[in-house]
Amino acid sequence: MSELEPWVVVWAVPKQPLDSPCWLMVKHIERGWELPGGKIAETESLDITALRELFEEAGVLGTATNYDENILPKGTVVRVEIDEEPQPYGWESEDEKIIEVGWCVEIPGELYWGEKEIQRLLDHDWSTSRSLAS
Repeated sequence: MSELEPWVVVWAVPKQPLDSPCWLMVKHIERGWELPGGKIAETESLDITALRELFEEAGVLGTATNYDENILPKGTVVRVEIDEEPQPYGWESEDEKIIEVGWCVEIPGELYWGEKEIQRLLDHDWSTSRSLAS
């Protein structure tokens, strides 16, 4: 993937807020734990790319609610709410490059990015981000 190609990162969270923060991550075969995401196809909008990548990598559906291009140095973060209640165990992905999918309540080890990026997302006030609601 070229550095110049636009891409999205998916910040998938449960629709029903829990007592502690909870978000979805995937374990890539080479890179370790990371957030779902990928390159934006020419004809796709940010929300469609985020939902497609989330489904391809994690096998779940959700509703894209907000996006922000200022959280991470490269790429746009799209917040997606998942209707399903988070479970304490991981599951397999249909994507052969993803070893495992799971809900996180703590920042995992074997992290592709640094903890600062995940912490930045945990601390982000999504009410200041652009809404995707119609």
